[in-house]
Amino acid sequence: MQKRYLKIISVSVALVFTTKGFSQSVSINNNGAIADSTAMVDISSTTKGLLIPRMTAQQKTYIASPASGLLVYQTDGDPGFYYYNGTSWFLLVTTVVTDKLNTLIYTTKGF
Repeated sequence: MQKRYLKIISVSVALVFTTKGFSQSVSINNNGAIADSTAMVDISSTTKGLLIPRMTAQQKTYIASPASGLLVYQTDGDPGFYYYNGTSWFLLVTTVVTDKLNTLIYTTKGF
């Protein structure tokens, strides 16, 4: 009877930790703040930025089956941020222009 209770307790504890482990978000910061519940990854800093993977055009081309929305920074050719839209790669920013309200408008190469 004791072994049965021990098994039930062990399985229950394992399930609680497994469920909790899959439902958590990741917080990357230097102040110990917890991640926002609506974010998978919550990055915050007042002194550092996010560094996107950097690669050449050839390396970018050789990514096998890139996910839609994948973002990389190309270092050669037409350098800049490229994203994959599910069919092809697009240069995100070729020129930055501002409107009358000083809002940044980013244009996509070819539009």
